[in-house]
Order: sequence, then C-alpha cells, then structure tokens
Amino acid sequence: MKRIARITLLLLLAVTVAGAWAQQPVTLAFSTLDTGSAWYVYGATMAEMLRKALPAGSNVDVKPRSGGVGNPRLVAKNETPLGLSFTVTNRWAYEGKEAYDAKLDNLRALVGGLDTYYLVAVVPKKLGLAGVKDLKDKKLAVKGTTQPVGSLGEFAARQLMRSAGMSYADIKAWGGSMQHAGYNVIVDAFKDGRADMLIAVVTPKHPSVTEIANAVDVKFLGLDAETMKALAPLGYVPATMPPNTFKGQTEPVQTVGFPTVVITNKDLPEPVAYTITRTLLENKDALVRGHAGLAAFDPKTAWQPEKVGIPLHPGAERAFREKGWMK
Repeated sequence: MKRIARITLLLLLAVTVAGAWAQQPVTLAFSTLDTGSAWYVYGATMAEMLRKALPAGSNVDVKPRSGGVGNPRLVAKNETPLGLSFTVTNRWAYEGKEAYDAKLDNLRALVGGLDTYYLVAVVPKKLGLAGVKDLKDKKLAVKGTTQPVGSLGEFAARQLMRSAGMSYADIKAWGGSMQHAGYNVIVDAFKDGRADMLIAVVTPKHPSVTEIANAVDVKFLGLDAETMKALAPLGYVPATMPPNTFKGQTEPVQTVGFPTVVITNKDLPEPVAYTITRTLLENKDALVRGHAGLAAFDPKTAWQPEKVGIPLHPGAERAFREKGWMK
C-alpha cells in the first residue's frame, strides 16, 4: 500500500509540475527566412495563433532568418527554440552530414508536411532554355542569383549545379556572375535586368517568385532524370510542380521536392510543445488564410517520418496520439 501511495504521489507531483509549466508565460524566438519569403509569412501566421493559445503573457517573436540550413543550427543552440526547416536539412543536421560538420541530434519535430517545395531555376523565356542542363551545354553567361548563404535555396543551388555537372565557378568562367541576396533585392534585380537566373526552392503562391513571374515573362526549368538521380542520395525525391503554379507556367515542371517542418529542440517543455502542435493541427483553415502555400497540409499525416525527417518531440507525439492519428 505504501508503494502504491508513493507512486500516486509521484504522479500527482508530475501532473502538478506539468500544470505549472503550462501556466507560465513563455517567450519563444521563431526562425524563418527574410521578409519577402513564404516562410516569414508562415511564421507570422503561426505566431499570431500561438500567442493566443499559449499561457497569457506569452510571445512568439518571428525572426527573418536564417533559412533551411541555418535554422536547425539556431534551434539546436536554443537561440531560437522554434524554427522552420525542411525534411532534407533536418536529416543532414541530425546525422551531421552535407551542410553540417557535427550531429545536431537534440533537434525534434513538431509538425511536418506543411507544404511542398520544389527546386527550380527561374529564367526569362527569351534565353530559350529547356532545362537546367542547357546552362552547361550552352555555357551561358547568366547573371545568376540565389538566396543568402545559410538558406537551403543557396545550398540546394550548389547541389543542383554539382549534380548537373557544373558550378558557380563555371558560370563565372563563362562570363556570368552569381550573387546571394534577400528576395527584396532579387525581385528588383529581375525587374531591371540585373539578374536573369534564380535557383531557388519555391512553394505555390510564393510571394516573391509570384512577383517575379508577374513582372517578367519567365520559364521554370525542370531537371533531367540523370540530375534527379544524382540528387536522390541527398534526400531529394522526384516531384512535379503542377501547371499554372505561377503565371505563364502552362506546363508541369519535373524536379525534386520536400516539405516544410516546424522544429524545436528536446529542451522545449513538453506542455509547450504539446500546445504548439495541437494549435497548428486544429487551425489549418487559419494557416491557409495566412498563406495559400499551406493548402496541401494534412494534419492527420503530419507526424509521419517522411514528413518530418527527425524524431518527434514527446509533446508533439502526445498531441498526435490524442487525435488518434498516430498509433
């Protein structure tokens, strides 16, 4: 009887501590990407609903940094307890490969499969290119651009070019150039002709890419089978960007893709992780109102390994199990 009473007391204490955690206001920095990106809009949309769901006095501070490669580092160091990342970069970070020289194995997932991002090159139609491989075959002196170093857009650009048998150095050797900038700079550069190639990871309704497509008659270049095969060991999977995802894009684009994931680290208190996860799962309509790129989000499958890339946080796992979606 004494043992039963002791176990009961310990359980009551655990519940009390969890309840205390749940009542304490929290301030959470949330790393996204620059202000012209879809991720920044995602973060702002999520932060608005989380401020209402977390204990009174809580705040979620959306940071316009550091992208798919940089955010896992910030989250692992707890500089930003929350971040947006991708399944591919999650795997690299957790295993300490590709863009990471050490394992960031304290990373945990909250909600995955938020969207589908596609790896593409965007060029003016007047260049007459049919696919990415044409850059190498024609040795074009393009004025190329990517997002800043630290974003998956820039890292994926290097991987894509390597898989297609070329590099930044080749672009420069052919008389072209490569710059790395935020989307506000990239959009203006496309509009005034200072840039004529963007390699990026884009999602439907991406605000800056939409602006480029509306202002310039562009073509979205797909990947050939050989290049996609070379990217497969890195975690990229074949994906087709549907026709009319952007203005003037009347044909499907064969490329590779991956989804966005909300990540944290194992030090985030379980009740907080639970509240964040449950709030996002129960508010898909509000998420889509914030950004149409989230329309493909399926809360019921947002826990699956292929949609998160790393282990779930225990608080997130509890939210999915309570819903009956994770057995």
